[in-house]
Amino acid sequence: MGIETARASAYRRRTLGERIAGAAARLIPDGAPRRWLRAAYRATLGRRAVVSHLPGGEEVRLLSEYRFVTWNPAEYQAFRDAVRPGAVALDVGANVGAYSILLGRWVGAEGRVYAFEPSPETFAGLARHLALNGLAEVVTPVAAAASAATGRGTLSGGGVSGANRLDAGGTGPSVETVSLDDFCAREGVVPHFIKIDVEGAELDVLRGARETIRRAGEGLALFVEMHPTVWRETGITAADVRAELEAQGLRAEPLRLVADPWSLEGECLRLVRA
Repeated sequence: MGIETARASAYRRRTLGERIAGAAARLIPDGAPRRWLRAAYRATLGRRAVVSHLPGGEEVRLLSEYRFVTWNPAEYQAFRDAVRPGAVALDVGANVGAYSILLGRWVGAEGRVYAFEPSPETFAGLARHLALNGLAEVVTPVAAAASAATGRGTLSGGGVSGANRLDAGGTGPSVETVSLDDFCAREGVVPHFIKIDVEGAELDVLRGARETIRRAGEGLALFVEMHPTVWRETGITAADVRAELEAQGLRAEPLRLVADPWSLEGECLRLVRA
């Protein structure tokens, strides 16, 4: 069974500096000259923020070192349709804030977004982007990994690639873990929207959010990015995830027309009441 993926978009044109640097890099072989060019770009044009313009008119400012950030069009539209002003949203696995920024725009000053990101390096990028986009008062960054239980865990890596996940055999940093049930009880919130993107640890997050999902009821918009290839590496099967959804009275729906939703890799499914 093949793995299906959807195209993503940065929703911006490359800057003149990027185009010049890209053309020069193709002409210059690997070695000292290319390293000098890369350093010169970072020291000058590479310091400027880049701006993405999303289909709904949202403007997202990104630090140049994170210009690789993209959005899945189907996810963007589904999330935008689901979030209302004044809502409480949980961005679980926020990375450097691509969706946290949008969620902050959509919920507005009367709403609240909690953005969970355990990797210290990535968390720093998240905090910087919230300040850059004027959202520090709306989006609260949470330096923890959502999981089945509150405690400590180890990441498999700790960079900004977006592939960080909790892994008992990981060699990355030790980080705080928190169940969404514990977090929401502590903060006294009932979310209207949850996006989970945890690179294969989806089952643990769902298990740690049973009471939160139950309390939120029909009004909850719940989206989970699935990673079946990672499940196989960690001994999880699609049947395990389906069993958890069945226990919670949920079923999964794709955001676009596909033959088998459970073959999607790195793309969200919408979880709805069965």
